[in-house]
Amino acid sequence: MLAVLAAPISLAQVLLILIHLVDTSILGRVSVEDLAGAAIGRSIGFASMCIGMGIAMGLEPLAAQSLGAKNPARAWRAYVIDLRLGAIVWAPTAALSLAATLLLPALGLEPVIVGRARAYLIGQAPGMAATVAFLTTRTFLQAHGITGPAFAAACLANVTNFVFCNLLVRGDDALRSVHLPGLGLPRLGAFGGGLASSLADLVLLAFVAWFAVRQRPRPPTGAQVSMRTVWNLGVPIGFQMLAEIGVFTTASLLAAKFGAKVAAAHQIALGLATFTYMGALGISGATAVRVGLAVGAGQPPRRVGLLGIAMGGAVMTVPAIVFWAIPEQLASIFTSDPEVLALGARLLRIAALFQLFDGVQAVAGGALRGAGDVRVAFIVNVVAHWGFGLPTALIFGFVLGAQARGIWWGLTAGLVVVSVALFWRFLRIARGPIARL
Repeated sequence: MLAVLAAPISLAQVLLILIHLVDTSILGRVSVEDLAGAAIGRSIGFASMCIGMGIAMGLEPLAAQSLGAKNPARAWRAYVIDLRLGAIVWAPTAALSLAATLLLPALGLEPVIVGRARAYLIGQAPGMAATVAFLTTRTFLQAHGITGPAFAAACLANVTNFVFCNLLVRGDDALRSVHLPGLGLPRLGAFGGGLASSLADLVLLAFVAWFAVRQRPRPPTGAQVSMRTVWNLGVPIGFQMLAEIGVFTTASLLAAKFGAKVAAAHQIALGLATFTYMGALGISGATAVRVGLAVGAGQPPRRVGLLGIAMGGAVMTVPAIVFWAIPEQLASIFTSDPEVLALGARLLRIAALFQLFDGVQAVAGGALRGAGDVRVAFIVNVVAHWGFGLPTALIFGFVLGAQARGIWWGLTAGLVVVSVALFWRFLRIARGPIARL
C-alpha cells in the first residue's frame, strides 16, 4: 500500500523539479549570467516560501488523522483554513524575497548577477501564491489517497513551461530554432524564466483544485479546526524547511563568491541533487499519510514508518550510483562550458555520497509529520545544518581553500547528522501509542 501511494507522488515530484531543470537548461544556453542569477533568485524565492510551504505540509497530519478517525468534514475544514493562511502569507513572502536581493552586493556578488536574480523574482512573484495553494491542495488529495491529479497537473505544467520558457527567455531565437518566423519577441532572460515559472504554477493549481472541490463533504458541518492549530503545526514545519533550504541557499550565495562559473556549476549539481531528492520526498509524503491514518485510527504507526524510511534509503541508492558513475555526462546536459562542466562533475561525485542520508532524513521527517511531532525536527535541522554543516562548509571552502567542493562536503556533514537524529526520534516516539491532534 505504501509503495502504491508513494510511486505517483514521487513521479509528480520529479516532474515538478523537471520544470526547473528545463529552465536551467534553457537559461544556460542564453548566458552564464542569466543562469547564475536565476539560480540565486530561485533559491531566495524558495527559501522565502518556506512558511507558506510549511503551512501546506502541516495539513498532512491534520487531514490524514481526521480521515483515519472517519471524520472527513474535519479534514475539509483544515484544508480551507490552510488555503486562507497561505493567501495571507503570500504578500510578505514576495516582499521578503525581493528585499533579500538588496543584501547580495554586500556578499560580493557581481552586479549583473544581482540584477538577473531580482528580475527572476519579479517574474516569479505571482506564482508564489499559486505554489503554496497547489501544495495545500495536493496534500489534501494525498490524504484521501488521490494522487493522479497532481501527476497529470505536473505533466501539463511541464508542457506549458517548456513552451513559454523558450519563448519568454529566448524570444524570437526560440521560434527560429524550429524554423518558424520571428514575431518580434524580446529575449527576457532570467525575467522570462520567472514568468514562465508563474504560468506553470497557475496551471498546477487550476488542475488539482477541481478535484479537491469534489471531495467536499455535504454538508461540511460539525467539524471545527482552529486557525491556531493549523498555524502551530505549519510554522515549525516551515522553519524546519527554512533551516534546511536556508543552508543550501547560503551555500549557493557562498559559491557565487567564487565567480559566475562556480555558481553555475554549483547550481547544476544542486539542481540534479534536488531532482533525485524528489523521489525521497514523494515517499516522505506517502509515509506521512500512512502514519497519520494509523494514528487517527488508533493503530501503532511504527511498522509503516520504518518501512517508509527503509524504502527512502533504498530508492536513493540508485541516483547515488548514477552520480558517481557518469557525472560528466549529466553535467553536459546543462552546459558546454569546459570549466563549468568539470567542476559540476566533481560536485556531483560528492553529492553521490549523501544521497542515502538524504533519503533517510526526508522520510523520517515525513513519519514525524504524520505523527504530529514537528518541533523536534525543526530543532534538529537548525543545530545540524547551521551549527555543524555550515561551519564545516566555511572551514573546508574558505579556510582550507577547497572552494565549492569544500562547501559541498559541509552540506554532506549536516545531512548525515540530521538523518541519524530524525531516525532516532521516530524510533523513540513510536514505542507507545500516539495521541491524535
